[in-house]
Amino acid sequence: MLANKRFKRDSQRLAFLLCVGFCGYGVMRKLGNGVGCPLTGRYA
Repeated sequence: MLANKRFKRDSQRLAFLLCVGFCGYGVMRKLGNGVGCPLTGRYA
């Protein structure tokens, strides 16, 4: 039971980190496209 509770908490943390990372990546792409930087424009 204890291991199950720990696994649930870790999976929630992982999902949160994935969401934050994905949202951060989207914001960076949006900012890069808005600025028109040649580096981000090439990879976007």
